Amino acid sequence: MKHISVLLIVVFLFGFAAAQTTKAAPGPADSRANEMLNRWNAIGNKLVAMAKDFPEEKYDFKVQKDERTFAENLLHAAAFEFVVVREVSGSNVGPDFGEGDNPSRAAFKTKADVVNFVQQAVEAGAKVIQEQGDAGLDKTDKTNPWGKRLVHNSYKWMFAIEHSGEHYGQLVVYYRANNLVPPDSRR
Repeated sequence: MKHISVLLIVVFLFGFAAAQTTKAAPGPADSRANEMLNRWNAIGNKLVAMAKDFPEEKYDFKVQKDERTFAENLLHAAAFEFVVVREVSGSNVGPDFGEGDNPSRAAFKTKADVVNFVQQAVEAGAKVIQEQGDAGLDKTDKTNPWGKRLVHNSYKWMFAIEHSGEHYGQLVVYYRANNLVPPDSRR
């Protein structure tokens, strides 16, 4: 019995070692633009899912009186995405939402209006990243609200992605405060 157990262990170890040595080497890295696009779409699609999922009657809910409502958070995140898209592309892409990055809720009255605005921002950014590719990420520009130095467009994209992630986290709190489970947590 001992010999069979030892034999089984030896066979298992050899099989495991053989499996480890025959693993394929990792494939090449994707382009930097495709990696950026992946991250842009990942957070953007989470915001779109939340915009579609959250009950319209709770769109003007806020956890505390001195913060943005659920809808205002989405509008701000999407507007900031448009600000970055416009800077990087050198165009005035997207709808007119006024100055800055805090569109008026009065301009986006319904859930459908907000969902559409968020979707448009994500799609506009994805299109610019795809069109400009890696070369677009390398371009530098002095037009930036973050300082008086040149920055690469890749910095602007990463800043926008991080900013959207921060708002995603805030919106998760809005879900939990209403005893709701965010779409991404349902998997």
